[in-house]
Amino acid sequence: MRYGTLLLLLALLLGGCKGGASYTVVRTGGWDGPPPAPRGEVLLTLITPDGRSYDLDRAGLERLTWVRRTTRHHPHETDPPSTFEGVLLEQIIRELNLDTEGLVVRFVALDDYRIDRPWAELAPLEPILALVQDGRPLTLENYGPVRVIFPYDRLKPDPTRYNALWVWQVRVVEFHY
Repeated sequence: MRYGTLLLLLALLLGGCKGGASYTVVRTGGWDGPPPAPRGEVLLTLITPDGRSYDLDRAGLERLTWVRRTTRHHPHETDPPSTFEGVLLEQIIRELNLDTEGLVVRFVALDDYRIDRPWAELAPLEPILALVQDGRPLTLENYGPVRVIFPYDRLKPDPTRYNALWVWQVRVVEFHY
């Protein structure tokens, strides 16, 4: 009897835990080699630890797996959550064949704001490089064209600790060790 109660309690506790992905896959994709050369306006530059640099346009980013996440995006926001679409930073790291051991990610914005964080700290948060908000492409006027988005509910109990990571108008993602 005690084991039955214990198992029921364990099932209820585990059932209430959040787990799994914090996003939905819209479509799958990949580069099948190095990132494609841009044909349109460059939205993002990737710099690898060995100094390789890749400029990406919207088409190059859209060749990757496209994901969707609905979340709040500011700790004091009272507006309803927004739905963002874009690519997982994790997939970019995989596509570039980067070793994640000791990897540090630097986000650089158009205004030269920059922040570095170990990938080990970012990975559980499943950051997305968003290009779309609520069905509309992000523009300079609405914090685009590329913006880093996290699942707000995973930032608890202290979402303000992560405010510095909500980088908008991202122009460069640099990886280093």
